Amino acid sequence: MGIETTGTASGSGDAVRDVRDRSAGLLRSLRGQGLVEFVLALPVFVILFFGIYEFSRYYSTRLWIRNAVAEGARFAATGNELIDEETGDPLGRSVSIRNTILSKVSRFGVTGGDITLDPADGGGPEDVVTVSLEYEYEVAIPLIERVIGRDVLEFSIATSMRNEPFFD
Repeated sequence: MGIETTGTASGSGDAVRDVRDRSAGLLRSLRGQGLVEFVLALPVFVILFFGIYEFSRYYSTRLWIRNAVAEGARFAATGNELIDEETGDPLGRSVSIRNTILSKVSRFGVTGGDITLDPADGGGPEDVVTVSLEYEYEVAIPLIERVIGRDVLEFSIATSMRNEPFFD
């Protein structure tokens, strides 16, 4: 009852070569599969990356504008007026409120015409003043335009505050 072995030393070399040849074919097959998977997944990752970038730009712009409108409403509530740097004269309440907002968001292309005050003169003591701004956000990446189906996203920001009991 011994262990029987068959084959010779040269026969074992053939077996090793067969295993090596099968392994090389399998590795080539796996490399090709990885390339195909990469090519299929790449567009999804590109759209996801640019979508995150575009959403971040949109959200940041909206946040800047929201804070500027809130700052304009706080300025309106004080009853103060800005001073014209050239003449030294007061600018008027509505112009002062608009300039306060524009100093924060002019880099986004906001103009004084985009800002609405209710009442238009900023109101008197104890009045409620509403400051609102209409904005059109332009999508920067054409790929995302195609995904969302629009190249402009419109939004409106409004803040209301009661004026302090200031004196004229």
